[in-house]
Amino acid sequence: MALHEQDREDLMREAIALFPRAEFQVPRESEPVFWGQKRSGQFSFYLGGDPVYQFDEEGHLRRAYLDGHLYRTQGNTLARLTKVRTADSSTLERYDLTQAELEDVLDRMADRFTRLQTELEAPDRFQLTEYLTDSTEEELREQIQAQIALVLQGATQLAPRIRGKR
Repeated sequence: MALHEQDREDLMREAIALFPRAEFQVPRESEPVFWGQKRSGQFSFYLGGDPVYQFDEEGHLRRAYLDGHLYRTQGNTLARLTKVRTADSSTLERYDLTQAELEDVLDRMADRFTRLQTELEAPDRFQLTEYLTDSTEEELREQIQAQIALVLQGATQLAPRIRGKR
């Protein structure tokens, strides 16, 4: 996930698994928003370098990068994964969020996407700055808006558990 501004520029060039993909600017976002979709229908929104949200094809949260932390769905909660390095190894420590912590993450996500949806409803406030697609610009805009609507419909639901390595 993009951690630095330079990484975000690389997304348009290097995120080849995401097609279509687009970068756009909206007034209330200080940095450009990057959106992309996989062939499977899964899609991602990078709101600058942080936060980043990845969803399944139904708009349920799979992964997130928030406030410098990586999160992964466990089906009924999110696990915060923290990389711990020693001289000999590197491991991921997992912490499952409490219900209150999960609700806070999902509420903040819903608020952010509600604001984004409001901005994108006014075509003059939605400026595509770069995109790769087989669709027209209008079709691409409609697709992005439809996926934001999916996120908001499923904002309290998580994708099925992503199994980690055992």
